[in-house]
Amino acid sequence: MPIPMRICYVAPDVAVPHYRGSSTHVYEVAKNLSKLGHEVHVVARRVDSGQAKKESLDGMTIHRFQRGIVFSSRRSSFVNSEAKGSYRGDTPSIVWKSYETYLKTIFPLYIAIEVTRLVRESSIDIIFERETAFGAGAMGSMLTGRPLILEVIGNRVSNLQARRSSKIIAYSRGMFEGTPEAGKVETVSGAVDTDMFSPDPTGRATVRRLYSLDSPVIGYVGTFQEWHGLAELIRAAGGLLERHPDAKFLMVGPYYKETQAKVEAAGLGRSFVFTGPIAYVDVPKYINAADVLVAPYNPDKIESTEQVRKHGLGAPLKVYEYMAVGKPVITTDVKPISDPVEDGVTGYLVPPGDSDALGSALERILDNPAASGEMGAAARESMVANYSWGLLARQLSDIFEGVLRRSVAQN
Repeated sequence: MPIPMRICYVAPDVAVPHYRGSSTHVYEVAKNLSKLGHEVHVVARRVDSGQAKKESLDGMTIHRFQRGIVFSSRRSSFVNSEAKGSYRGDTPSIVWKSYETYLKTIFPLYIAIEVTRLVRESSIDIIFERETAFGAGAMGSMLTGRPLILEVIGNRVSNLQARRSSKIIAYSRGMFEGTPEAGKVETVSGAVDTDMFSPDPTGRATVRRLYSLDSPVIGYVGTFQEWHGLAELIRAAGGLLERHPDAKFLMVGPYYKETQAKVEAAGLGRSFVFTGPIAYVDVPKYINAADVLVAPYNPDKIESTEQVRKHGLGAPLKVYEYMAVGKPVITTDVKPISDPVEDGVTGYLVPPGDSDALGSALERILDNPAASGEMGAAARESMVANYSWGLLARQLSDIFEGVLRRSVAQN
């Protein structure tokens, strides 16, 4: 049995709960750590003045703070489904740069002060910081003397975070390779709720009726970022539809309008269905509605490519969800995205940016429904056995306990 600990999970850029992947990750990690008997406090983002500043959910306590400190951002992507994650689109560069500077200096200092207060009021044992907190947890650790564990999901790690952390939780074996911090890295697996994401024939039928889908369906669920490989998917669709003219592409999620315009420009509008944002609880039904799911990530299109080379990519939550529902998946042969996929067994791996390979993989699945059904079943079995949130929480709990024991012994 794990030793009960008081944990402060610092993720002030993330709305909890919310349908976005970052929100799902923070919520599920905190919830499952709570199930192990730990007292978990989540420092999260308050995006609406109607949200409670403090709330207890599923055994955790959520403490919400506005990014504007004294006001809420109505143009946040957590509020506005077309904001695409920033103000940048129509904001003068000098204003945007000032805002970015604020997010990396004043805002994390404000959160660090709040974390310090929370640590003292709740006798926190461990500070667990998501790397997108810009060092708020690291500063809180410095102010309180509590050990810091850094969780690296993406590629915005600061030197302060890396230096201050006792351990770095990574979702890829290549993260921090060759750096002074490499010895701190503990690699863990990603996770998915295999009860929520499971085969659902009724949900499948409901969604297919709603959008009049009576032919093979290729699905995508996400936020339509450029590096998600959507340009490659559109090119692959052009060739595939010549051989499978009845196929449909079910595109699920917010920020889709730019991609929709490209589809129309390519003359493929009749074959694509864009749903817009849907409630997270409904996502499994939409995945079930598809016959094959795609996640053709192209990391070369990520703006901060230098950070990606240094720290790698995060765990592919989308791929886990596809596979847990029991569907074959086609994704990019880049780690850690490719880690959960056994090529030719649970899905297909294609080179990033290769629309021809993507189209060929789609065609192989559509041409052989029986084999694709076996592939989906194998994908589901793999997720249940190896990628549950409970398993991840136990891995984290063991790491936390080791850090806390060493910290107590040193003091």
